[in-house]
Amino acid sequence: MLKTALHWNFKDVFRAPRLGLGKRMLVMLEANLIGYLLYLILIYLGQMMDGQGFSYVWSNYALLPFMPFWNMGPSTMILGWLASLIWFIAIYTGSGAIAKITIKEFKGDLFYSSNDGWKYALKKAFPIFMGPVSILLVIAFFVVLAGVFGWLAQWPVLDILIYGLLFVLFLPTAVFLVYSLLSFAVGLLFSPSIVSCAEEDTMGSMFGSFTLLWNQPWRLTLYTLLLAVLTFIGYHILLIFLVLGFQFLEFVFGQSWLMGESFYAVKATVLGLFPNLGFNQIAFYPDCVYGEWMVSLQQMFAGNMQATTGGATTTITGVIVGIISFMAMLLVPSYGLSIFASGMATIFIILTKFKDDDDLIERKDEEERKEEEEKEEENESEDEEPSLPDDLDENESDADSDDKTIEGSSEADEEKKIDD
Repeated sequence: MLKTALHWNFKDVFRAPRLGLGKRMLVMLEANLIGYLLYLILIYLGQMMDGQGFSYVWSNYALLPFMPFWNMGPSTMILGWLASLIWFIAIYTGSGAIAKITIKEFKGDLFYSSNDGWKYALKKAFPIFMGPVSILLVIAFFVVLAGVFGWLAQWPVLDILIYGLLFVLFLPTAVFLVYSLLSFAVGLLFSPSIVSCAEEDTMGSMFGSFTLLWNQPWRLTLYTLLLAVLTFIGYHILLIFLVLGFQFLEFVFGQSWLMGESFYAVKATVLGLFPNLGFNQIAFYPDCVYGEWMVSLQQMFAGNMQATTGGATTTITGVIVGIISFMAMLLVPSYGLSIFASGMATIFIILTKFKDDDDLIERKDEEERKEEEEKEEENESEDEEPSLPDDLDENESDADSDDKTIEGSSEADEEKKIDD
């Protein structure tokens, strides 16, 4: 296997936009599709539990129920937050899969598939999530403990004993809590990479977050900011290419001497399934920042509409085009997340080299160790020659002696015949 030769500096972060393509982008697309489908089901369920009929929700949102659920009924609000949490879990687990695929590619294993990455990430899902959660639990424990001491310190005499005498402990503890909050942010970003690249458990993920912040604060900050810029650029490049691609298709197929009215009938079917389908809803594109020009590009499906309907084939075509268009638009945030997850894994590998002088690419992972053990067992079994039992050896020696006596007697008989 041909291993990747890293520069071991900021130059390696520039690999992230290229690494984000291919199977890594597919992993994030799958994570977003899982999150979207569960979000769709839970939002509809919440709306109906709050008294809204299915037909009412469908007529307003259809297959694109992106709504301010936090301002709606209690069921929609609770299930909306639950759906958002599940969506985040799917993306976070996908980040672990991407980190594993990334280090495998650096090791030279180009055939490590997205399914293999998903299997590993699902197997290690508990430490991936519990690394930052453990830091959060430590912070919560000290906050609650501080609240208890603060409640006791309101009484006379106890204020001297608790707040006065123990202040020498409270101040460094407060500083530690601030540091823990920063470590939690680091763990939230790097926990999938720590678990997947270094094969750490929950305690290893937690400890790795603290040591990364302590040993490499400047590289950690600068490399992460550089990755954020690259993610922003790559995200927008794919966005613009897709927008221009959609508008080119409309320019060609919308001509009166080609599809003409049939094209707009298909378009109307698409809008019936995905109301106001555009990058402003799918890719979370900020209208207020980029002005009317980008707003018009986002609404490429809503522009130049004609009131026209088609037959059954047009409806089927519209359903197919709508689903494919939705998935194509979902590629934009998927690619951005893929760039970021690939870059986080690359940064962690670089920082581990600086921090511990440990080359994770050269280190053998669990799968490589198993393969070596299996090869050693096969070699040992091949080297071992089959040995015969002792009784068979004795029988063979007896047979050899019998053969010799028979040969000797036959030679003596021949000599007698010659003498006669």
